Amino acid sequence: MLASVPTGKEVDVDFLVFVERYATDLLRWDIITFFGKNPDYCGTTPQIARRLGLSLQIVRPELGDLALQGLLEKTQMQDGSALYRLTKTAQLRRMALKLAGSPLAKRS
Repeated sequence: MLASVPTGKEVDVDFLVFVERYATDLLRWDIITFFGKNPDYCGTTPQIARRLGLSLQIVRPELGDLALQGLLEKTQMQDGSALYRLTKTAQLRRMALKLAGSPLAKRS
């Protein structure tokens, strides 16, 4: 059975496409939500894993994939570590904030 949309409500197709493309599982959902709630945060893989309460081995490939997809920006440091932050691309940033339930999503 298909769920119906209440009259007067529009489905945000762009948001649904964003979720389908980037938040493909609960781990990615958690990572995107973290960055959506902390849009100015910049940290290394171990720092992000610690903040999420997850292992480095689980988080590392997901951060890399989200960076390849353009949702996160990755800066390679001279010591070999990488820093990740939420993209500055307005549309993607707004969708990440929306996924996190941030009131800033409406202003971005």
